[in-house]
Amino acid sequence: MMVLANLPVTQINLQHCKEVSSLLANLLSKLHTGIALIQEPWVYKKQVRGLNIWNGRTYYDTNCDIPRACILVLGTVQARVLRQYTSRDVVAVQVQLQIGGDNCTVIFGSVYLPYDVKDLPPSQELVNLIKFANDQKLPLIIGCDANAHHICWGSSNINDRGGALLEYLVTTDMDILNKGSKPTFVVSRRQEVIDISIAPLNPDQGLCFWTPLGALPPDSRYRLALRALAMRPCLILETLK
Repeated sequence: MMVLANLPVTQINLQHCKEVSSLLANLLSKLHTGIALIQEPWVYKKQVRGLNIWNGRTYYDTNCDIPRACILVLGTVQARVLRQYTSRDVVAVQVQLQIGGDNCTVIFGSVYLPYDVKDLPPSQELVNLIKFANDQKLPLIIGCDANAHHICWGSSNINDRGGALLEYLVTTDMDILNKGSKPTFVVSRRQEVIDISIAPLNPDQGLCFWTPLGALPPDSRYRLALRALAMRPCLILETLK
């Protein structure tokens, strides 16, 4: 089934938290259509849990013990998982959208770049996914927990991981959507922008407008969860006129 833009696309790192997963599911259950690009979901007994929504389907690598990336697809959005580009840290799905009056195939990716590895980013899995989309001439929208600092996406400094990732991205046709410096990672002693949203440079394929997720209703039971969710970015696909 073809899905019309506007299509809300949410990006969030759940930090393996059951409470935030429940909160996210409650918020997304109010949407008729949408896509959530999720990193570090709550996993129990090798399965992603807490995202049971009546009109939702969850995609992730079921062959690993603790998947660190998944995609939740809602409503009438018909998605096909790209299994050759799906692993513990990367999930990719292909959907059909109607953008600007034209039928368009779009790839959505959820990517986790682990901080505790020797090699600097990008991961080979991310490189392979971007190359595939480029070879197929298909727009690709990625929600990525980069675990990397760079002032280009609003971090307070530049570290080796951020420098290496940006050096790679400038060689592609992908653009970083982050605006401003609102933190996407917050703990008691520090806060930083380490999550990025990436989409094609070519505006003729449809614009992705990036904005921080709006204010959420206060609830003392979910105070920390709300704070974590509110700090994460959100993408909105809008039709070009």
